[in-house]
Amino acid sequence: MYKRILLLLLLSALVLAACVETKPIEQIAIINARGVDLIQQKGEQLIDTTLVIFQFDTQTKDISKISSGTGKTIKEARQNANEKTSFTLTPGQIRLELYGIETAQTGIMQYLNTLARDARTSDRVMLAITDKTAKEVLTKGQNETSINVGLFINGLIKQKIENDSVPKIEFNDFTHAYFEAGRDPVLPLISLDGDDLPSLTKIALLQNDVYAGTLSLKEGLYINLILKNIKSTPLNIGIPIEPSLQNYLQEDLSGSDKNHLYVSGKIIKGKSETRLTKQETLQFETDIKIQMNILELSNELALDNDEVIKALEREIADQIKKEYEQLLQKTQEMEADPFGYGQMYRIHTPDGKLKKEEWHKLYPDIEVDYNIHVNIVDYGAIR
Repeated sequence: MYKRILLLLLLSALVLAACVETKPIEQIAIINARGVDLIQQKGEQLIDTTLVIFQFDTQTKDISKISSGTGKTIKEARQNANEKTSFTLTPGQIRLELYGIETAQTGIMQYLNTLARDARTSDRVMLAITDKTAKEVLTKGQNETSINVGLFINGLIKQKIENDSVPKIEFNDFTHAYFEAGRDPVLPLISLDGDDLPSLTKIALLQNDVYAGTLSLKEGLYINLILKNIKSTPLNIGIPIEPSLQNYLQEDLSGSDKNHLYVSGKIIKGKSETRLTKQETLQFETDIKIQMNILELSNELALDNDEVIKALEREIADQIKKEYEQLLQKTQEMEADPFGYGQMYRIHTPDGKLKKEEWHKLYPDIEVDYNIHVNIVDYGAIR
């Protein structure tokens, strides 16, 4: 299967590089993922690249390999890696760019410029940050996975994008958010689990292109709900039992939380609308409408009772409102706006212009009134 993938990648690379001298496929290695770290070497700062490659070898089934190199630029680091191999490294099929935490703390745009200038680079390159070094994640991940670690991480990211836990973050999405004042980008945060397998349990918020802090996947969902319409998305939430739901409990199940009801549901349809209500005092209003199914409850409720459903809808809406207010405060402390409130503000400025630095100073002072409307359209099992 992976040899078929390799042949497809090779065909693409050869077509894109038709004007370049061709070589036998046994002499070519296709880079499909690249890690970027910063290191100190002999008193100077260098870029340390870790390359995950497909290399056609008729003598082995293991066609995924790791190579690395250092240099003052990305290209120089790749050339250094090339000097350590017996085949030619071809960057035209990079599908993942992973930045180590220290690199992300200094800003990643300078490394994206290399991708932007390469005509062979696809706009669909996935971008991600790790809370470790990119070298550690890619090297250990390749040792622990049975497939190419670049494909493995790509799969993790795509899964979270599809269930709306992570906003879409391909190369062109990131650059659009970076260059348009009024919204800051977010990226997946890749870590290692106890078995050294790459995992995705958080997202990274950036101020422009600089790492500002981490958010949960649930907070990523809340950001997505403001950026776009969502559907068929899991939602897990805990709500207080007292006072609204106490009288509707059918049975006190052993082992259940006496104070909270935990709801596992699915958002069938979610959409939002935001307005700037008072420009002088930076006041916004965001309406969010959610249609959802209940899949499971931690306690039994008489869900065939309309009053119970309405009480449950109110409690879920109130809890989501609280979590949005907490998320807003959290991002304001980071001085980074992932929602795009600055874009709404910019529309109402006299000349329609807004500098990124200006909005980062204003953002901590904005106020948002969140109006949450929840409609339960179906319900299923209990605990």
